[in-house]
Amino acid sequence: MHWAVEELGRVMQPPPDGGDTVDWDALRADTGWKLPADYRDFVAVYGLGAISDSIGILTPPFDGYPYGDHLLYGAEWPPVDGTLTWATNEAATDFLWRCAGEPDEWRVVVRPRDRREYEYGMGMAEFLLRLVRGEIHPPLGARLGAPITFESWREEERRLLDEDGNLEGF
Repeated sequence: MHWAVEELGRVMQPPPDGGDTVDWDALRADTGWKLPADYRDFVAVYGLGAISDSIGILTPPFDGYPYGDHLLYGAEWPPVDGTLTWATNEAATDFLWRCAGEPDEWRVVVRPRDRREYEYGMGMAEFLLRLVRGEIHPPLGARLGAPITFESWREEERRLLDEDGNLEGF
């Protein structure tokens, strides 16, 4: 387990149902994408979901994936602009990797709505750890609510379903 994912588990409770299971070898064979180890560990522990109902973490499709688009939807290896988006927030800020070198060397780029880029010399899990601890202050255009929480897609689905199994409000 990547050290930053372990530390993240101390400050942001993983979902009770666990993360999501992705066949990383099949994904690489099918798409050409090899993703960073810290990200793969994050997906195994947390999975698809949102941090404090603000930052939506994207994952590749997995068995039972609930949506049409996903982390690699429309993405080709190697990426044309050298980046891959792994999360977004409600203020239209994108969180990307600069896909240079080996995947474990990829660095986080934050791209707010104004399209400027802010690069951080760390991987995704360390970035999230330092963000939720308040050690870094990227231009998010939105605030993370306190306490810091993670809600998986399964938890969100249960929360939105009424007693008849229908999405509330639809």
